[in-house]
Amino acid sequence: MDEKRLALYVCTKSKCTAKRVALRLRADDIPQDYNGPALLAALVQFVSEKNLAGCVGIHEATCMSGCPVGPRMDLCIGTERVMYFRRFTSTGRSDLVAWTSIDSVESEIKSKLL
Repeated sequence: MDEKRLALYVCTKSKCTAKRVALRLRADDIPQDYNGPALLAALVQFVSEKNLAGCVGIHEATCMSGCPVGPRMDLCIGTERVMYFRRFTSTGRSDLVAWTSIDSVESEIKSKLL
């Protein structure tokens, strides 16, 4: 069975540094406040703690074309890309996901790896 390699790109551009969002990193966490650099650091720590480095790569992106508002994370696996960003209402598109519509970053990672 082929293993999937998941790549997470977290924007640390000025918009993503200035904007903040409350979200749950782990499924059992309470929501915490993150900006782009804080989210990047938390994801690096999370992947390390969960021993996911073999199947999940975390990458810093300083500019993401078309970024609406930070903080933003792109979750890529193969040719599939899902963009998670700060927005209060859902876009209705499966590739543009508002942070408010997900349970946790951990659950999103698990859903892509299973």
